[in-house]
Amino acid sequence: MTKDKLYIKNFGPLKEVKIELSQINVLIGANGSGKSVLAKIITIILDLRNHMLEDDNVFKKFDDFNINFITKETVIKFYVGDTIIFELVDGHINKTIDAFEPVAQEMLRPNHENIIKTEKLTTQYIPAERSLISLFSKSLSSFLVSGIPLPKFLLNFSSEYEKARQEIKKLDFLNMRYVNNGKDLIYYSQDGYTDLEYSSSGAQSSLPLYLTVKYFASKHKSIIIEEPEQNLFPKAQVDTIKYIIKQVSAKNNLFIMTHSPYVLSALNILLFAGNIAKINSVMREKVLKLYNEDLWIDSEFFSAYYLENGIARTIKSSRGLISENEIDDISEEIAGEFDTLLNIYRSHKNDK
Repeated sequence: MTKDKLYIKNFGPLKEVKIELSQINVLIGANGSGKSVLAKIITIILDLRNHMLEDDNVFKKFDDFNINFITKETVIKFYVGDTIIFELVDGHINKTIDAFEPVAQEMLRPNHENIIKTEKLTTQYIPAERSLISLFSKSLSSFLVSGIPLPKFLLNFSSEYEKARQEIKKLDFLNMRYVNNGKDLIYYSQDGYTDLEYSSSGAQSSLPLYLTVKYFASKHKSIIIEEPEQNLFPKAQVDTIKYIIKQVSAKNNLFIMTHSPYVLSALNILLFAGNIAKINSVMREKVLKLYNEDLWIDSEFFSAYYLENGIARTIKSSRGLISENEIDDISEEIAGEFDTLLNIYRSHKNDK
C-alpha cells in the first residue's frame, strides 16, 4: 500500500523529518522536541491537500499557528504516492496541486478509492492548550472586545468546541458525566456535581478532548490531537486512548502527539489485538471477548515515530507494534538509578 509522505528540513526545531502518513499515527518525544510544530505543519499540509489552498493562504496558515519559521534553508515536501503535490524551497512555494492535471488531482481524494462526502474534507486540530477553553469560554467575547491577542488556532478550536457542546448535551467520560443544561456541569456521583470551571484539571483538559473527538469524527476527515494524556492518571490515559480509537472510523485519519509511555502501551495492546485477531477464527473470537472490534488497530494502517534532536525515526517494529524499547527506556533508566542508590545503601549502611 502506497502511503502519503511528508519531508521537512530546517523548520524551527525540526532539522530533518521524514515520515509516512497512515490512517492512525503516533509521534512521541520529550518536551521541546518539536511535536507541536510538527502537528501544526501536518494540519496545514492536510488542509492544503483537502482544500487546495492558494499560496498566500498557506503562508497565512503558518502565521495563524504561530510557527512561521520559514527561512531560505527551509524545505517542505508533501507526496501522495511518489507524486509531489506541495513543495516549499528557498522561502517560496514551487509546486502545488493546482499545477497538476485532473488525473493527479483524482489521486488526492481521501483514501483514494474510498470517497467520502465533501463536508469531511477538513482537518481539525485539538491543541494542548484546550484546558484553557474550560476557563475562559464564558469570557471569550470580552477578551475579543478588549483586543487581547489570542492565537488564531485556539480561537478556531474554541469555536469548534462550542459547536460540539451544543450538539452533545450529555457525555459519560472517565467515571464522570458531563451535562449541558445551559451550564457545563460535571457529575462525579449521582447527585454530586460541580461547574466545569471549578472541576479538576483532569476534567478541564479531558472534556474538551472527549467532546470534540466525538463531534469531529462524524464531520471531519482528519483529527490531530496534542497530549491526550494531559493531567490524567495512567489508567485514565489508557481509557482515553481507547475512547479515541473507538470514535474514529476507516474514513478518519488520526494523529496523536504524546510524551506518555502509557499512551504507547495502550496503542500497542490494541495493535496486538488487531494483529492476532486476523490469524484465525478461534483467536478472533477470543480477542472479541476482551476488546470490541472497533478498538482493534490494523498495523498496516499505523505509523509511529520518535522525535529527538529535530530528527524523526520510526519506532514501529517488524511485528507491526511499537518497539518495546521505546516504552521501557524510561522505566529502565529509573530502575537503574534506583539500583545504584540501593547498592550504595547496601555497601555503606553500617558505616559510621
